[in-house]
Amino acid sequence: VALVTLEVIQYRSGARNNIKELTDLVRNYGAFLLWDASHAVGAIEMNFDANGVDIAVGCTYKYGNSGPGSPAWLYVNKKVQAELQVPIQGWFSQDDQFGMGPVFERAPGIRGFQIASPSLIGLRCIKSAFTMIEEAGIHRIAEKAAIGTEMMIKLYDEWLVDLGFTLLTSRDPNERGGHISLGHPEAAKICVALRKFANVIPDYRTPNSIRLAIAPLPTSYVEVWDGFQRIRDLVASGKHLTIEGSDSRVT
Repeated sequence: VALVTLEVIQYRSGARNNIKELTDLVRNYGAFLLWDASHAVGAIEMNFDANGVDIAVGCTYKYGNSGPGSPAWLYVNKKVQAELQVPIQGWFSQDDQFGMGPVFERAPGIRGFQIASPSLIGLRCIKSAFTMIEEAGIHRIAEKAAIGTEMMIKLYDEWLVDLGFTLLTSRDPNERGGHISLGHPEAAKICVALRKFANVIPDYRTPNSIRLAIAPLPTSYVEVWDGFQRIRDLVASGKHLTIEGSDSRVT
């Protein structure tokens, strides 16, 4: 095995992996570990350098708050940049970018992993959003994510257990990120009904999972409370059972 891929935060359950322990374990077997940090960046601390991460990828439209279509990112540790090869020989990774020569000569360093120019509008969104993340501080953002998800779990205990919901995410804040997952036999109908009747936008994942997140920068605790109150009221009313199907591609 040359490469292992894992998610920092598991997208379906919200489970959080131990970055350092698993990175060290995989390396001890002579393989690289590529971390998918899409559901973690902007919500928790990851400390790639301190944890010895070799490679990581992620998006910016989730907790990065940069909007749909914003560019993804790639992290490659300086120690392995010369060792790893890039299968796509992009214009931006050519050493003499404007030489337009017949032979590909890869640029040194992280530039050798670039392909082409990303969207300038997307980059502008990223700059604005991650400037705010830097100003707020990822430690404080992670604290709010932990408090917000703890609040969700307490509201689940108080309001949703008797309505047939189950908790699919760890109660330990060190074992989750910025979202929790709740199970319910009618999860698909509930998600559609929440969008249609309650102005709550959850995320459905097969077979029975409802994902609920706090984006720590823009989401208030009042909004978390109001959202769970609407979930309780809608399911208690049985209104979700009127949903026969949905042609929406948004889950």
